[in-house]
Amino acid sequence: MIRRSIYLLALLTALSTSPALGFDPSNTGRIKELVDTGMRYYWTGGDVKKAESEIFKGITLHGKYDVVEAAFAEASKLAPERLDFRYAIASTQVIQKKLDDAALTYQGILEKNPDAFEAQAWLEAIAHIKQDKDNAELAHLALAGMDKDRADAYRKRFLLAETMMADKPNFDVPVIPGKVVIVTLGYALADDGTMQKPLLDRLDVTLKAAQANPEALILVSGGVPKGGVTEGDLMMKWLVEKGIDRGRIIIEDKSRDTIGNALNAATLLTRHKADTVLLITSSSHMRRARTLLEEALAQQDLRTVVTPLNALDAENAAEAAKVTDAERMTIYRDLMRVSGVWAYPGLQQ
Repeated sequence: MIRRSIYLLALLTALSTSPALGFDPSNTGRIKELVDTGMRYYWTGGDVKKAESEIFKGITLHGKYDVVEAAFAEASKLAPERLDFRYAIASTQVIQKKLDDAALTYQGILEKNPDAFEAQAWLEAIAHIKQDKDNAELAHLALAGMDKDRADAYRKRFLLAETMMADKPNFDVPVIPGKVVIVTLGYALADDGTMQKPLLDRLDVTLKAAQANPEALILVSGGVPKGGVTEGDLMMKWLVEKGIDRGRIIIEDKSRDTIGNALNAATLLTRHKADTVLLITSSSHMRRARTLLEEALAQQDLRTVVTPLNALDAENAAEAAKVTDAERMTIYRDLMRVSGVWAYPGLQQ
């Protein structure tokens, strides 16, 4: 909320002091309403029909991301010089799997600013999501023309994503030499603050890994509160009840999603150095989680080996190995965010 308020203040100040850009100061209040509505629906959702009738008269909306996209689209019309609104539109289109629309939006940003590196990077990412090798190469050449070193860094990131998606899931608990930190990712609690089956399954695997590697530290990560408790806190208590020494457990209870898991875990691992991270999460979540953690560790210049250990949440290992189109898109979307490209500039990484 503080970050949002600071952003809105900066936005309104910039708009009101930029007459050369053709901004109409009478639109200030409307733009503030639109930005606030867009981010409120992104974060928490709301009554779509109410938004349709009270904020967007004459527009049919079908879900909360329709509200987000419509809000930033109208804000962009009122302040066309604000490319951050265009990025927000494109991000919302990606969330909705409207990749062709997102590509057009990024191309529009490049028409406004031919040096918009992040928009061009996203065009390369979209080509990879669609597994369009020819357009991915063309997009990369354009990106390299802007900044070869940064473009090469994105090529490495995209290769990392492809490598993680190609790896077969591991379900065997390893015994690992050297200094080990087990990193177990949380899962949303039920509304009453109790742990749901996916999280309990991850904890069962964590317990086995902790017993097989008795010198390893255990980092439990998850910070969305429900019923006055967080995932991290309940994970710690569960492990202690099963006989794990509390002194082995590090709680990370600030992250609100997988991106936060990766970034916060990497930050903690700069203090708790490890030769190997044994990453535990559900098999449907592992490819994304591992890709993001590898990227976050690289940003911290940590050469820690990440070894995956899956909690099976598919019918069998063969099903767990399948990568859906939706998962592929989510991996690239979140990798872009962890790399530093904000989904909603100034508001939401």
